[in-house]
Amino acid sequence: MTLSKTDIDALKPGEWVTDDVIDFYFKYLKRKYFPDSKKYVYLPVTLTNLLTERALDSSPGYLKELASDANALDVKSQILGQPRSIRVAFLPIFGDGHWSLLVYRNQKNKLPEFLHFNSHLNSTREYHTQCARTALINLLYVFRQNDPSMVISKESYKLVIKNCPQQTNGNDCGVFVCMYAYVLSSRLAKKEAKSRASSMQDIIKRISHVSFNSPELHRSEQQLSFSQKNPNKDHPEREELLWKVKDKDVVLPDDMRARITNTIYHESNLPNTRTKHVVTSRL
Repeated sequence: MTLSKTDIDALKPGEWVTDDVIDFYFKYLKRKYFPDSKKYVYLPVTLTNLLTERALDSSPGYLKELASDANALDVKSQILGQPRSIRVAFLPIFGDGHWSLLVYRNQKNKLPEFLHFNSHLNSTREYHTQCARTALINLLYVFRQNDPSMVISKESYKLVIKNCPQQTNGNDCGVFVCMYAYVLSSRLAKKEAKSRASSMQDIIKRISHVSFNSPELHRSEQQLSFSQKNPNKDHPEREELLWKVKDKDVVLPDDMRARITNTIYHESNLPNTRTKHVVTSRL
């Protein structure tokens, strides 16, 4: 991915960040937190623009064309090919000069949720809520085309408008989208790491319990119950805390701009050419 001087200059305070900067930062979050996981995906701006700008139409011909166009844009990453494997998807939504973040949350035994984080709710709530709704319905249509066993209806999803920190000017919306994605990604990654560690500890405890209570060692013949309650399992209220972005979680806009800029230059100097990002003077 190539970033231009214009992209870098757009990270200065008071400027609007560009599509390429948001795409870059989302790819960075994917590499940093979930490099080998297909459960967490970050949709590029070109794809979310397609989902947002296409009119809602459930006719077979339209849905086939929509899925074909979406899959063509997705040909490199293959994000949309196996929708059932996706647990969380991040979608940067753009419309009427404003950015917001839509998060797809696929839950076990529950309706999938779409969480909408909008940093300018006072003036853009109605329009951007409609942008988010259009994008999510079209995304579900693409999912169904790629996996016909998925059921799509008005009752098959839930859109939640999240209360979240708000920008204080007219040019920080893209920075807030990156900040929301960063806060949520870091939390989810910590939860995944904690879950893996707890699972490994459970396995070790179970093996140890079975070994020391085996008949060969003349220990107790009590059998280990694999249905025992896991004390490390998240309670519902703890799970919901993962999806709340509060004022205390905010990285200040100018600090976030500096963080993204430093990340760009750090990534562009990586020795591995597969992940190298060249900053050029492209016009």
